[in-house]
Amino acid sequence: MIGIMLTIGLSGALASGGDNDKPKRPKNTGILTIRTSEVPLPVKIDGQYAGMTGVGTGTEFYLPPGIHGVEVTTPDGKVWGDDIEIRKDVRSCICLKTITETITTPCPYRFHLEGPDRVVEGELITFAAINSGTTPVPLRYTWKVTPDTARVTSGVGTPTITVDSTGLGGTTINAELDVNDDTYSDKCRQVIAVPTDVTPKERPPLPYRCDVFEAQNHDQDKARFDNCVIQAQNTPDSQLYVIIYPGTDKASTTKNSFDKLSKRALDYMVKTRGFDPRRISIVRGSNHASTGVEIWIVPPGAQPPVVQ
Repeated sequence: MIGIMLTIGLSGALASGGDNDKPKRPKNTGILTIRTSEVPLPVKIDGQYAGMTGVGTGTEFYLPPGIHGVEVTTPDGKVWGDDIEIRKDVRSCICLKTITETITTPCPYRFHLEGPDRVVEGELITFAAINSGTTPVPLRYTWKVTPDTARVTSGVGTPTITVDSTGLGGTTINAELDVNDDTYSDKCRQVIAVPTDVTPKERPPLPYRCDVFEAQNHDQDKARFDNCVIQAQNTPDSQLYVIIYPGTDKASTTKNSFDKLSKRALDYMVKTRGFDPRRISIVRGSNHASTGVEIWIVPPGAQPPVVQ
């Protein structure tokens, strides 16, 4: 912004005889000399245009004695004015100094970005741009979120966005905001960023299949149950989940029927192997061509497998 400040110095002295090249001063008048420091400026006296100021050497105006209104207009349209008393045979001088003052207007808005330091995977993250100044002009908010798999769920083009952290456990989500406008342009443009670490969500344990086999005879089946009982004993508080799929062939409907096989398996695991019966579940699955067995180990907190 450009401002003009005027200063004035006014002096009085007896008018001399003057230079022979100058017009002869009319009788019964005084002399008003007006000088400016940089450029000639228009002068009005008593409301009428009278000429231009001098630069270096003042311009002389011959005026009758009395009070006269003097106005000088600056380049930016401002008017300096005063009432000057003119006396007969006396020179009055007005010296105006033009001071150009450049005032730099600071950026009216100043943002900082807020977001959580850490979230648990699956939580929604809110990133908010906080303005510590004013917003005298419309602003543009351009967000960039990384990694690319981070999904912005709301707020695009506004000071606040929400980001879904699902599937991003163990990564850092970085939100970057570019704030700018059409008035202050690059002078006020701000690019700010904030990181948020995503802690992986604790996932529930899963059951795992220890063995799957076709039922044969008791001795052969015992070896398969032995292996899974040992694994379950090494996993405190786990459950043994046995699914028996009854067969439709002759052996399956006689010696390997669901009732006989389930009783043999339970007796062996509890009486022979000493496994806690409260940790054993035996369930019936769908019919197969021949009797099949699946043995699952279900850790604490895990859901049992789906029976087909």
